[in-house]
Amino acid sequence: MYRKSQQLEFDFRQHGGKRKGAGRKPTNAEAGMPHRQRSKKKRGEPLHITVRLGDGLPSLRRGGALKVVLAALSASSDRYGMKIVHYSIQKDHLHLLVEAEDRECVARGMNALLSPLARALNKLWSRNGKVFPERYHDEVITTPTQARNALRYVLQNGKKHGVVLPSSIDLCSSAPVFDGWKTGPSIASIPSAPVVAVVAPASTWLLSTGWRRHGLLDVHEVPQHRKHAGRPRGNLAKSSDRAASR
Repeated sequence: MYRKSQQLEFDFRQHGGKRKGAGRKPTNAEAGMPHRQRSKKKRGEPLHITVRLGDGLPSLRRGGALKVVLAALSASSDRYGMKIVHYSIQKDHLHLLVEAEDRECVARGMNALLSPLARALNKLWSRNGKVFPERYHDEVITTPTQARNALRYVLQNGKKHGVVLPSSIDLCSSAPVFDGWKTGPSIASIPSAPVVAVVAPASTWLLSTGWRRHGLLDVHEVPQHRKHAGRPRGNLAKSSDRAASR
């Protein structure tokens, strides 16, 4: 005698489709840079790039970490079609002004910078794990005003964070080799002052000449604070009166 087989119904969980709370959770306390398509970039348009350090890591401005970052910037100042023209090293992030032929050159150049740098910092700090857990943020610079704002923001970023005196320049940046100061700033003699990283000369019109239309930089100028909910996201400062990035 045969028993009729009873069909069992299984409640399969659906793993696809849009739903609340879906997706990879952020590595840090705040949501990271979303993986939206980056804005288009023309050949003569420089980029302002911001790279954030992972939460809870030591400062990039101190001791061995600063030397490691400076060495990495020097080694990557002109590679794979991307040139690092200016930089600023802050406690938990880097600001870069770069020039590149296209997006592919930017991607290759940034990988050549960040991958070895992350390994070197992990070795220095005797740890494993991600050093730069988020995508780097970039902003395409398209106007002379925007270029000047970006230069001011990067070179004077230490003043925004309160780590540089109003009348001084940041020795953890390329400010000492910048030739666009209205009056040459005097660099205080500091025994532990780091050697400035090697940077590539600007070749785009915007970073070499165009920005000067709006006047040379004054050492006392302070970057404008930006109003954001959380960390800045998306393509920033497209209008002429917006400062560049964080």
